[in-house]
Amino acid sequence: MPHPPGLPWVPEVDSPDGMRTFFELPATHVRTKGFELRQVIAEGDDVVLLGRMVSEVRRTGRDIDTAFALHATVRDGRITRYHLYEDTYAVAQAYFGD
Repeated sequence: MPHPPGLPWVPEVDSPDGMRTFFELPATHVRTKGFELRQVIAEGDDVVLLGRMVSEVRRTGRDIDTAFALHATVRDGRITRYHLYEDTYAVAQAYFGD
């Protein structure tokens, strides 16, 4: 997942335990305020989700308000690809400030 360096909720992942941490860690740093799934596109093992999410950064109280696209691939019941695209500038502004 591309992200600004220094964000504490985006760990490097190289194992199943790392993926578990990847999905659990954000809740300690951001609070979901809104989530809207606008479109789901699926073909074979691939799915693309398009939408908008609003999250509050707990450390600063600032909101991240961004459109997103998520491309995931699932093979044999396992996630083999997870690419989330969002406005990383908005994320950095909310976490690091001006």
